[in-house]
Amino acid sequence: MVYSYLGSARIFASHYQLVICDDLNKFINDNDNWNDDKVARGFAGMPSFRMVGTEADLNDHWVELVLSQTPPNIEEWQRITCVDFSTQNGNVYIMSVVDSEPPIAVKVEPGKYSAYFAAQNLGIDQLSLGELSDDTNAELSDKKLATRKDIE
Repeated sequence: MVYSYLGSARIFASHYQLVICDDLNKFINDNDNWNDDKVARGFAGMPSFRMVGTEADLNDHWVELVLSQTPPNIEEWQRITCVDFSTQNGNVYIMSVVDSEPPIAVKVEPGKYSAYFAAQNLGIDQLSLGELSDDTNAELSDKKLATRKDIE
């Protein structure tokens, strides 16, 4: 498989969604926002600003961005959401809908891409595993979160 690792970061998926976009100041109109059909397919937005749904209640995700010529192996993931993504300027930002600074920001060749969001352990997080409670606040470090394969 030919791929290039572009970056990774902890992203707080506010309102159960991650964003991939090429312009931090872009806004979407009501027609491009979430509705029942878009919730069912797992994403909303327009090609240069996509919002992809998540499930874990803590909304705390480790996200890795890879540029690849092949899609993810379907056998390795519980769910793969593919969205069409285009960048006119070569910018790619991966972030939450509430971030003012994107945790992942890279440059690629301007153009049209297929963006795959591959997830496993949907809805599973520290809270659902009983690792967090009113008495215990054991939030994972970025290094530890990156190694956890048992949570979304």
